[in-house]
Amino acid sequence: MNIKLVIPNRIRVSRHATARLTFLKSQTGLTPNILSRIAFILAIRDMRTVPKLIEDTSGQEFNAPTLFGEHQETYGLLLTKYLHETDDTEDPNTLISNLIENGLHKMGHIRSLEDVVRLNSQPKS
Repeated sequence: MNIKLVIPNRIRVSRHATARLTFLKSQTGLTPNILSRIAFILAIRDMRTVPKLIEDTSGQEFNAPTLFGEHQETYGLLLTKYLHETDDTEDPNTLISNLIENGLHKMGHIRSLEDVVRLNSQPKS
């Protein structure tokens, strides 16, 4: 399978994700784009099809360079690998939004920056 993926210029997340990002920012001091990167990685590391598809895209909008920073190409490669492994057919904007949403769900216990640091040592769920 030959997948050439271009990350969209703008990604909009759900209102629920926006509220969750705002809450996590107040708890950790991390900006929504950094929190979204962490959520994206938490969701994609299992390489399973996104189980929860959210069609609400009325929340915060990110420019791709802001969302993914200087490592945008790396995130694009991870997304390409995810698509190859899962055969997911969602459009990239919806897929990224849903991966962030699912990753934020995995961050439900976060109450401090220390909790974020401990994410790497926790088992996948």
